[in-house]
Amino acid sequence: MSISGNLLLEPKDMPVPLGFDTWLTFWMVVLISAINALMMIFACYKLLQVLQQGGYRIKNYFEWFKNTRFAFWGRLVVLSFLSSAALLMTNVLLEDFFIFKIMTYIGLLFYFIFVIFFVVDQFNMPQKAPLKYTNRMTRLTIILFIIIFAGTFFMLNFSSVYIPYFQFGAVGLTPVFMPLFVVLSHYIAYPFEAWNNRRYKKLAEKKLARCKKLIKIGITGSYGKTSVKSILATILGEKYRVCVTPYSFNTPMGLSKTILNDLQLNDEVFIAEMGARYMGDIKYLCDMIKPDIGVLTAVGNQHLATFGTQENIINTKNELAQNLKKNGKMFYNLDNRYCKELFEESTAKKYGANDDYCYASNVKVTSRGSTFKLHINGEEIECHTSLLGKHNVSNIVLCASVAYEMGLNMTEIQAGIEKLIATPHRLAIVPSNNALIVIDDAYNGSVEGARAAMSVLESFEGKKVVITPGLVELGRETFNSNFQLGIDMAKVSDYVIINGNLNYEAIANGLVFGGFDEKHIFQSGNLKQAVEFLPKITNPGDVVLFENDLPDNYT
Repeated sequence: MSISGNLLLEPKDMPVPLGFDTWLTFWMVVLISAINALMMIFACYKLLQVLQQGGYRIKNYFEWFKNTRFAFWGRLVVLSFLSSAALLMTNVLLEDFFIFKIMTYIGLLFYFIFVIFFVVDQFNMPQKAPLKYTNRMTRLTIILFIIIFAGTFFMLNFSSVYIPYFQFGAVGLTPVFMPLFVVLSHYIAYPFEAWNNRRYKKLAEKKLARCKKLIKIGITGSYGKTSVKSILATILGEKYRVCVTPYSFNTPMGLSKTILNDLQLNDEVFIAEMGARYMGDIKYLCDMIKPDIGVLTAVGNQHLATFGTQENIINTKNELAQNLKKNGKMFYNLDNRYCKELFEESTAKKYGANDDYCYASNVKVTSRGSTFKLHINGEEIECHTSLLGKHNVSNIVLCASVAYEMGLNMTEIQAGIEKLIATPHRLAIVPSNNALIVIDDAYNGSVEGARAAMSVLESFEGKKVVITPGLVELGRETFNSNFQLGIDMAKVSDYVIINGNLNYEAIANGLVFGGFDEKHIFQSGNLKQAVEFLPKITNPGDVVLFENDLPDNYT
């Protein structure tokens, strides 16, 4: 029977959609696509970690590929090659056998096994800052899953129609596309994330507006921000209820979450650490927080790679002083020459620490802490702290000047100083299973901070070992700064283990130039290998300094 001259097809004669032989094959492809998408999410862990640690900036994401010479992408290419080759062989070699269909499915096992080994190896690598499973990362992962599923489904369909002997072998090609799929997922999610960030920022601003009597303090600097924040919070805690941003929460979202989740309406002081990688970042945070008090810890060449010039760094740090509330107070650490220059140029109501108004005398620094006499506005008092290093005495003086102007007396300041404990990963002595003295300075990534760490190491007795990958994000100054780091280490250490290849040449050359024994310079692939090597060169009582273990987006 026909309608309008066209022959009606019987159901059994209907063409199968998408080129699949049977609906069973169709659902098998759906299942394979789903399983592959799930496994690729785990395989993408490193890529997601790098994207997150780079502030969800695609420029930083691709910079990581460049810095690591596309090593991770190369591993994905090898994974795709091995998987596709295994799948192709099981299909082509057994094409004429009745067990062809079965072997096609069995061939997938090779791919899944290769991926499992890849994932396990990735998760066994030591991580300084593991991936944080935030709501944003969850949303990004869901989008990535959908993209991988769709990409796998398309490739399987395409190969089924145009390369039938390849069958499900096309699934082995998906790993090589993962870096691009992550980028695509980011851009799909970006409009919502930008809106969501603005929403959080507005909610945080509304909550701050309700806290009429809250004193808001902004702290910025190229280095020392987290340490100064912790010191100031402890000292001010002798008189005020203090809310402080945790860890290194110094971005708009980090501050917003702290305000919304941790700030109580009866808190009296809010201390906000303010980080920056680009010009305008500090101004943006000031517009959000509207600080009454500003604290500038130091200005150096940290993040020179993103700022471009030293002048841009200086101007960005100065945005804090330029955006204080009316009649706000600005405090400068005059031990730093750039801070001193900004202090002299500032038109804000300003205070200098480590000058004639507020300073420390009779400073004695040992491996157990420091003692000193604190002088503020003609008053003086003896102080003791367990914090290591002369630079921490300078940080304490800066915080003491702020506390004094906020109404704390010298006795209260002294009590706060006595309670100070080291911020994790910032020249903190940590327990060791093999009777070593271990100094954890893993989050110290500045030239000045590294120099301070060498000064602390010098105060210890016995054999001294430094484990470091060097300094990063210094742009054109990277080689020179790491060369100087090598010279500084040569003066105080007996052995040096350099992690990775990124700064090996610069550090090793600096060590040799400084008169260091080349036989005492070692290279490790990662931190885990360096730690495993330690027993070969150390004895109980020796000192080991972990200096700036690189962020995961540099490894």
